[in-house]
This record gives sequence, C-alpha cells and structure tokens, in this order.
Amino acid sequence: MTEVPVLHLLVSTQPGGGPQHVLTLTTWLRDRGWRPIVAGPRDGALFERFCASGIETVPLATAQLSPATFLRAVRLVRERGIRLVHSHGKGAGVYARLLARTQGIHAVHTFHGIHFERYGALGRAAYLTLERRLARWTDVVINVSRAQEAEGLALGLFSRRQSRVVPNGVDVASLRAAALSRAEARAVLGADAGAPLIGCAARFDEVKRLDLLLEAAAVAGSPAPWVALIGRGDEEPRLRALAARLGLGRRVIFAGETPAAARLFPAFDLYCAPSRKEGMPLAVLEAMALGVPVLASDIPAHREALGEASTGLVPLTSADFAKAVASMLADPTARAALAAEQLTRARSEFDARDMLNAVERIYRQVLDVM
Repeated sequence: MTEVPVLHLLVSTQPGGGPQHVLTLTTWLRDRGWRPIVAGPRDGALFERFCASGIETVPLATAQLSPATFLRAVRLVRERGIRLVHSHGKGAGVYARLLARTQGIHAVHTFHGIHFERYGALGRAAYLTLERRLARWTDVVINVSRAQEAEGLALGLFSRRQSRVVPNGVDVASLRAAALSRAEARAVLGADAGAPLIGCAARFDEVKRLDLLLEAAAVAGSPAPWVALIGRGDEEPRLRALAARLGLGRRVIFAGETPAAARLFPAFDLYCAPSRKEGMPLAVLEAMALGVPVLASDIPAHREALGEASTGLVPLTSADFAKAVASMLADPTARAALAAEQLTRARSEFDARDMLNAVERIYRQVLDVM
C-alpha cells in the first residue's frame, strides 16, 4: 500500500484516555505504512509525546470554534494531501466533518463517551442537533462500547449503518514491562510505604465523581487508607476543599498531570473508578492489565469492562463505595481473586491488537484500499 496520510484531530493533548488512545493508534499506523498526522491544542504533556514518537504533530486550537482555525485546517489538508480525517472529541469533530464536507475527503469520528447532560436545555438541544447534522458528513462513527452505541443510536447521533463498535484495548505485556514496582511507585507518589492506598487516574470533572472516592476514604476503617488522584481539571479546587473538610490531611495525594500514569498503578491496593458515566475507560483497562484489583461504579461501560457479574461493580453512592473499599482492603484473598479475574479479562477481551486491526480495517473500507 502506498503511504496514505491520515489526519487525527484532537480536542486536547492532556493525558487522558482519548489522547493516549490516539498515541497508541498513530504509532501503530505509522509502523504499518500509514502516514498519521496529529493536530490539536498544545495544552498538555502528550503533545511532546507525539513529537517524540516521530508522529508529525501540528498545533491547532480545535477546542474553540473559529474561522482562522478552520482555514489552518484546510491548508493542512491541502498541503499534506489528506484523504481521511479521524476526529476525537466535540470540537475536533466539528472541524473534521466540515473538512469532509468542504474538501471532499472522508471522515471517521470516535466518541470517547457522550457527555452533554450538564448543558442547559438549549445547550442540549443545540448539541444534539449539531451532532445529527455532522453525522450526514461522516463515513463511519466508532463507538468504544456497546452501551455507548446504544445511547448514540437512541439519540439519533448516527445510523446503525455508520456505527462500528471498537472497544479500547491494552497491550498487557508493554504495560507490565513499563510499570514501576510497588515501592518505586509509592515513592514517586509520596505515599506511606505501608498504608493501604486507593487511587484513580482521571480528568478532574464532575462526571468522574472523585468526591465519592474521598468520602469513602474518610470512613473506610482502620488502618485508614491513603488516596492518590492522578490528573487535573476544573474540579480540583472543589476536591481539595472537600479533602480538607473530611480531615484527610496528608492522606490524600493530588499527583497532578502524569503522562503514562499506568506505570504508577502498582502503588495501589485498589484502583477505584466511581464515574457516573463513561465510554470505555482506558485507565480501568490498564489497571486490570496490571493486576491491580478494580472497584468501579455499576454503570453500563464498567459492566462491559469488568463483566456483568463482577464483584468489582459497586452502586454509585458514597456509602456503597466506602463499604466496598473497606471490605476489599480487609480481605487480601478477595483482592487477589478479583485481580486475577480482571487480568484474564483484559487479556482475552481487550487486546490492543484487536482494537488496532479493527480501526485499520475501517480505514481501508472507507478509502477502498487493500
């Protein structure tokens, strides 16, 4: 196959599931003979990671809508001979589908979660109307879970003919090779070497419900667990204030933005994901792949990740999370059994090679190349 340029538009290069997924995907595509080009805001550490990986990376303010940004994107398409644009995130999705419409190229869009509930009534209506319009200019919509596909179809965001379900995947061997030891990871985080430690890596956003994790830690029993929150976002001031009110003191660690955060997961006795909504959380799959037992809110995406009958699923209340955390921390045998079950599931159901091959097949079908 002749090298085909594919433009990936991101709405952010901050560490997180979507950008990390794109880094894995573009690196693999490059090694398969494609020419991936990434464009997005220079707002996070992953921008430099793309550059260091040998991926052509172009700063582009896709998080905001402006004619100047669109004209820059048009020039990029024309100068690089782009035939396919693949977008990730709301703003990037607008630019990508406008490029497809005006420049006569193909468009693939990945929903890494469908989040619009916090908009006002007019905002929700405008979002849904816009996505339905953009779908007309989209060849394929990739959904990262069956639950997300069902939601998108019910909302009319795309047709069944357009949709492909491609769950996020993880490279178990690579993750385990890169991971720090328990002692090393705790030293990096600044956690007490012997205390129970629960943690999470996530964007600090209300939808992640990190407040439940802090509340659970405050009442989870003796010895009192430490908490490590890896990431950043608008919710950080509120979370810090809550930690202070709960008297967590030095037992809560705000670790900041951390590229390749999964290498720190061996520090945790439990990985906790109390989100009220997800697409298919990459960090949860990474924890499973590293043999760190996961407790996750009982929502559709987590049921797909952990399995419908998993003992790691927890009702979405602070009381239930506190009870589950205390129970698991007190029972090493149960933690080991849950970790082994989830590691097997990560290997069998969420292999990165399946994800990558599926995306490449979509590109070939859209471009009609073999």
